[in-house]
Amino acid sequence: MPLSTMTCRSNLFSNVHTRGLDAREGDLLLARGTRLGAPELAVLASAGLPRADVRIEPRILIVATGDELVAPDQPIAAWQVRRSNSHALRGALNLRGHLRVAEDHLPDDHAVLAERLSAHLATHDVIVLTGGVSMGRYDHVPNVLRQLGVQEVLHKVAQRPGKPIWFGIGPTGQTVFGLPGNPVSALVCLLRYVVPALAAMAGAAARVAEHIPLGSAFKVKPALTCFLPVGVEYSSTMGMVAMPRPTRGSGDFVSLLGTDGFVELPPGPREIPAGFLAPLYRW
Repeated sequence: MPLSTMTCRSNLFSNVHTRGLDAREGDLLLARGTRLGAPELAVLASAGLPRADVRIEPRILIVATGDELVAPDQPIAAWQVRRSNSHALRGALNLRGHLRVAEDHLPDDHAVLAERLSAHLATHDVIVLTGGVSMGRYDHVPNVLRQLGVQEVLHKVAQRPGKPIWFGIGPTGQTVFGLPGNPVSALVCLLRYVVPALAAMAGAAARVAEHIPLGSAFKVKPALTCFLPVGVEYSSTMGMVAMPRPTRGSGDFVSLLGTDGFVELPPGPREIPAGFLAPLYRW
C-alpha cells in the first residue's frame, strides 16, 4: 500500500467526535448536588433531557437595621449614613446566582423589629440581617430573634472584622444570619459564612477554598483570625500573589475599591511571612 494512502486513512477520523468518545451508555454524568453551570447544561441537553429536578432557590431577605440609615436617593442629615450594606450584600448574592433576594429596612425599635421579623420568618427561607447584633443599647436583634423562637447557635466569633456575627435556626428551619453593621464586616461575613451555607443548603458538594501565597509579610496583632483585603497581582518570583491592602477600619469600605477579595490569616500576635499560603475569598 502506498505511504500516501496509509497516511490519509490514519487521519480519516482525526477531527471526528466518534460515538462513545466522551461517555458510554450507563455512565453517571451529573451526580446529585452538582451545581448547574454552562458545561452541565450542555451535558443535559446533549443527553436529550430538556428538564431536570433541581433544588428550589431559597427565598432570601436582607434586613438592614438602624435609625441612622437613609436610602441613597433620600435627603441625609448630619447624623445619618447612606444605607449601603443591603446593596453590597444583594449584589454579591446576585453575582453568585442567588436572584430571589428581597430587602427591608427596620428601625432600632424592639416592637417594630419583633412584628416585622415575625412576618419575614413566615415568608422567607434565609434572613440576613446587618446591624443590631452587638452589645449596644439599641442592639435588639439577638433578643428579638430569641423571642420569636429562633434558636441561637452562635454569637461572636474570634475574628476581625466581623466579631459580633450571630447565627440561629428558626422555628420551622429558617436560617438566620445576624451580620455586623459595619460595611467591611458585613461583606466579609457574607462571603465567608453565608455564601458557603447557601451552597450547602442546595446540596452542593463542599468546595475547597482557593489558596494563594501572600505577596509580602503582614503583621497580625490581635489574637483573632484576620480577614485581610488583598489585591491579586503577578510576581516574577512567586507567580500570582495576594498583596495586602488593609483598610482603616471595618467602616472603611472605600479602601476595598481595587481589591479582589480577602485572605484568611491565623490569629496573632505574629508576623505572617511572604509566601504564606492562605485561603482567598473573592468579592
